Amino acid sequence: MRYYIAADGGGTKLQVILYNEDLEIINTAKSTGTNFLFKPKSDVEKEIDELTEKLIPKSITEIEAVDLMLVGGSRIFIDAVSSRCTVKDISYRGEGATPLAASGYLYGITAQAGTGSDAFMVQPDDRFLIGGWGAILGDEGGGYDIGLNSLKAAIYSFDGRGENTLLYDLIMEEWKLSSLWDLVSVIHNDPDYRRLVASVSYITEKAAKMGDQIALRIYENAAHAMSLQVFAAINRYGGNWTGPIVTSGGAWKGSRHMFDTFSKDIRNKYPEAEIIFPVFEPVIGCIVLRMCEKDEGFINKFDKNRASLEEIFKDYLYRKSF
Repeated sequence: MRYYIAADGGGTKLQVILYNEDLEIINTAKSTGTNFLFKPKSDVEKEIDELTEKLIPKSITEIEAVDLMLVGGSRIFIDAVSSRCTVKDISYRGEGATPLAASGYLYGITAQAGTGSDAFMVQPDDRFLIGGWGAILGDEGGGYDIGLNSLKAAIYSFDGRGENTLLYDLIMEEWKLSSLWDLVSVIHNDPDYRRLVASVSYITEKAAKMGDQIALRIYENAAHAMSLQVFAAINRYGGNWTGPIVTSGGAWKGSRHMFDTFSKDIRNKYPEAEIIFPVFEPVIGCIVLRMCEKDEGFINKFDKNRASLEEIFKDYLYRKSF
């Protein structure tokens, strides 16, 4: 029996699946983010070592292939797996390619809004990204940006510099603050402040569902920021592309308003554009790409096999909150 590993990691989480050649899941594991820019390398090493220890049974001594898409930590992950068993093949998958594959496509555009943000053009003859500059220089439209703007909106409401918003009360309640000023120490004393700020997007989601206009406006602005990145990618490629635009990442899951605003932006310029959510989380894209290497026609059978794939990987469906 041949065994495979698929791994996807970024600013917030690392998801890993150990499976066999019959697409049977043997084991799964999950930890927090892998990006060295926002987390000490020693912490990443420790978490990955603990994760692989739990993931790989001692009875498995050989891994046929590892397919991974990690923002930071790739070498650490491979070394950790290799210390426990023989790895015959390694494929580094593109951050834009895995969400497309998880949707049943090899080519298209990925509008990635996770903790950070970027737009990926993935075509037969070219691959490049727009954005991805990180929390200080970019990340417009991602979870960090949404969370930061939500915190600022609460501060502006408190100060009287901005409109009243439910975000103030919800943040006070969710974080159990006695004073909004406590935000300063809470955020600045957290070594992984980027993940903490991005987690505020779940509060934004709640406020938007309650009809808060400021929260809805934050989602609108995030959508505009994402469409701007996609337009830049399309312009660089010459205006025509193959495949859909896939909206991947956790930020899209919070509010339909963000997706609808983004879709309107895109279709105002490109009426025929196909804009979709992924079927699965990106880690399943690693598996799909592996299957495509074993069987070139696998991607063409994705829709036909979708029901069975959804049953096998039901825990990795791209689940929205709306």
